[in-house]
Amino acid sequence: MEAAPDSSVVGRASLDTSVAGRRTPSSAMFWLVGFGAWTALALLATMQTAMAFSMRGQPIDWPRLLAWRAIDWYSCALFVPPFLWLVRRAPLERASWPRRLPMYVGVTLLATIAKYAVLVPLQAPFLGAARTQSFRVVLAGNAISELMIFWAVVGVLHAVEFYRRYREREALTLELRAQLSQSQLDVLRAQLHPHFLFNALNAATVLVHRDPDAADAMLTRLGDLLRHALRSDPRHETPLREELELLDQYLDIMRTRFGDRLTIRRTVPPELESALVPTFVLQPLVENALEHGVDRVEGSGCVEIDAARDGDSLLLAVRDNGAGARSDTHAGFGIGLTNTRARLAALYGDAAALVLRPRPGGGTEVTLRLPYRTLATP
Repeated sequence: MEAAPDSSVVGRASLDTSVAGRRTPSSAMFWLVGFGAWTALALLATMQTAMAFSMRGQPIDWPRLLAWRAIDWYSCALFVPPFLWLVRRAPLERASWPRRLPMYVGVTLLATIAKYAVLVPLQAPFLGAARTQSFRVVLAGNAISELMIFWAVVGVLHAVEFYRRYREREALTLELRAQLSQSQLDVLRAQLHPHFLFNALNAATVLVHRDPDAADAMLTRLGDLLRHALRSDPRHETPLREELELLDQYLDIMRTRFGDRLTIRRTVPPELESALVPTFVLQPLVENALEHGVDRVEGSGCVEIDAARDGDSLLLAVRDNGAGARSDTHAGFGIGLTNTRARLAALYGDAAALVLRPRPGGGTEVTLRLPYRTLATP
């Protein structure tokens, strides 16, 4: 039964309530491997007995000998199901083995007695009357070896059970990690909308006293944008084309605020519009450029949005012509950029990066490096 651990997740319906529906592999392989193991042992025992008969010059009746050895070993196999039930219900673990060990000793002793109580009456048809022995003689001659066999079976079943539990814990851990990552992403994404809404309403408040019509137009567009955001698919990734459409709605609101002072330049090759990007990833970058760049310069401000492919990576860049005093440190990140960096780490790990740095000619540049994938990419 040494091969049985390959089927260690036999006969279990699910991991836990948190991973309900995850079914373990069929038990057919477990029993097939077990049958093969007992058959191999029966054949080896047959060969050993045949060699002993040959050394003593005794005739060998191969069909009867093979049948007898098969019955001998397959009768051991009959106790595997109850042993398996016992191992799963009351395994010999570190904290419980002193209490449960006597139970296992008693069960294996009863199994040994039960086996030979069934086996002894079958001697005559297979071995002949001359070779039959009494129950007491057979039990005395085989009890120790039979107990060793049963304890070996119990040991293998414990190995199978502990391996099965290990695989279940491993699967449950992965499931919980995935759920935790999903929850973290949901929280981070949920924080972006109130943050954006607060800034937009603050800008509208400023416009109310200076230009009521512009404030009214901004609030109308803001309502349209929020309806779009709330209706959007709760996926954490979206094609770049859809992300740019959402950004255009945001920029329409900001043009109401900045008027002719704001210039937007976009360089996005059409073949990259199907690339997947985190949902709502560009808005915080552009908002950062407007708040800390365009809003702090006299005269016109310019925001550039570029996309390019670099091998297996997608590069997104947002640049402004502001003072360029910020640096790529945690202290320089607001809620939007901090959450964006956290979302990238949760979604892509080390395969993504966000870098904020001042531009040599003035202003600031934020660059995202993402794994290049499309909806067709596995």
